[in-house]
Amino acid sequence: MSLDEATSTTHPHAGILPGKPAPFFLAPGGGEKSVVFDTLFTVLLTGDETNGQYDVFTCDGNAGQIIPAHVHLDTNEIFFITNGAVHVWMDDENGFKRDEVLTPGGFGYVPQGVIHAFRIESADSRILGVSTAGFGRFFHEMGKATDKPGIPAPDEFFAPSIEQMMSAGQAHGTIFRPDYSFLDD
Repeated sequence: MSLDEATSTTHPHAGILPGKPAPFFLAPGGGEKSVVFDTLFTVLLTGDETNGQYDVFTCDGNAGQIIPAHVHLDTNEIFFITNGAVHVWMDDENGFKRDEVLTPGGFGYVPQGVIHAFRIESADSRILGVSTAGFGRFFHEMGKATDKPGIPAPDEFFAPSIEQMMSAGQAHGTIFRPDYSFLDD
């Protein structure tokens, strides 16, 4: 189903995924896609398909800016790098404060309540993400729906307004921390 066909139902991505626990396949580049800043986020599974257990998504981009520091109140998140390099920062504010540049096969786990940020460090990078169910569609609320796979071209970049970011954050238990910078360390 194209994005245009899906738009005629409840949300721009309706009908791309089954919306219930059922076996299915996606072709390369398939899934619910949204551009957030200069990055493509593709939701492959949601809690609708996993009986409320987890979401799976990818994040594709080139070297860019750091994603703002933020905290997920109820979401655990996994970063697994399949291509390129991604710098991940974490601070649990209880003694664990580290950052790593992850390359293919590199893995990072961010439990709920941990301040974190990331920055894609090289061209053609991909993160495979897994999160607590219900979080994956945060990217859709933060971004602009697209049906085009691959890393967005500069004319496809989408910068959400502060209001859109705050609304997405509120809907998905995410608090942005403009008071916190990993780059000042």
